[in-house]
Amino acid sequence: MGCFGVIRAEGVTKIFGPDPESILPLLKQGKKKEEIQRETGHVVGVNNASFELEPGEVFVIMGLSGSGKSTLIRCINRLIDPTAGKIILKHPERGEEDIAAMDAEGLRHIRTHEMSMVFQHFALFPHRTVLSNVVYGLEIQGRDKKEREELGRKFLAMVGLEGWEDHYPFELSGGMQQRVGLARAVATEGKVLLMDEPFSALDPLIKVQMQNELIKIQQELGRTILFITHDLDEAMRIGDHIAIMDGGEIVQIGNPEEILVNPRTEYVANFVEHADPTGVITASTVALPFKAPHFEPAGEEGGLSYYVRHGYPDIRFGVDNQGCLQKLVVNGEEAALADLDEALARERTGPERRVDTTVQCNEDTILRQVLRGRAFTQLPVIVRDTEQRITGVIDEPELIHGILEKRGYALTEEAASA
Repeated sequence: MGCFGVIRAEGVTKIFGPDPESILPLLKQGKKKEEIQRETGHVVGVNNASFELEPGEVFVIMGLSGSGKSTLIRCINRLIDPTAGKIILKHPERGEEDIAAMDAEGLRHIRTHEMSMVFQHFALFPHRTVLSNVVYGLEIQGRDKKEREELGRKFLAMVGLEGWEDHYPFELSGGMQQRVGLARAVATEGKVLLMDEPFSALDPLIKVQMQNELIKIQQELGRTILFITHDLDEAMRIGDHIAIMDGGEIVQIGNPEEILVNPRTEYVANFVEHADPTGVITASTVALPFKAPHFEPAGEEGGLSYYVRHGYPDIRFGVDNQGCLQKLVVNGEEAALADLDEALARERTGPERRVDTTVQCNEDTILRQVLRGRAFTQLPVIVRDTEQRITGVIDEPELIHGILEKRGYALTEEAASA
């Protein structure tokens, strides 16, 4: 089918009430949801929401109950008709189409062939077997029985339900039922998958397992996914980009690390305050930049330029003319340089942290891996770019600062100079 799966929302607005279009001018005047409801009795579900999904990404919309996230996703496939705005779907053959302006026939085609949805409460047919539930969308598409059953079995195996084809939903646990719902959604082979809090009703352990299943399926199939949740850890774990909603409005969009380290409003800051940063923040964010004033020249020797970190004169960093670290000298003795992943794969013989070896990691290494590296060595972790050039150093102060403040030195410096 080629590249397909881009959704672009432009100013999507949904107002509930007897005369919703009369409220649009009030929104343009800047009146808020509570004020409009108090004065007119109308409820603003979504206010001027704009965002774009790239092919193959997981785009998460999150917010507290009543923020408008579920209303917004239902506007995307027209389960709810938006009051204003456009919902553009890009097709490789037909070009851009506005879902908000589609007639019933066009909308039916989109829902049947190109866009599927997974609901919070499974929505399985109790009188159909597991396999019959999974192939329901293919049946609506008009696929022949043999083809749809082959596809159904394929996707059931993908979600770990091989052998359950002839069972009924009441015989399955909640997690298994949601796996059936996920298999049914991907079986239609539509490139866009809408998921409205699909795992929120599951127990914590099952929820994590379903997140793993979704990540695995996404890696295999590369669908474009719009995912609704109120669970910040879930959003941070699976989302490529996150949009946070408050009072019907999108107040911030960014990747998980941007949301966590640079919240733009007090609402977002409160939202992410208790998030675990170790699986989101990267080494490049917390590292002390390898430049002045943090590091000072300490002479040249053997074709290498040496630097010392201010306040740490006993560690000398030997860098070649390409900017790559070639030698680390600690208290006059050369220390070995090891790759972080390789070091962590080695069998540990005891609790002692090495004093003769340090580890190097890439800029996009998450903080959790860096912490494991610090358990391997007492020496600073070296951060490098894709060209293997040293860009920063992580020691205890940087780790503590990154975990507690969810910020890095580079961000702090930028803020100070702004």
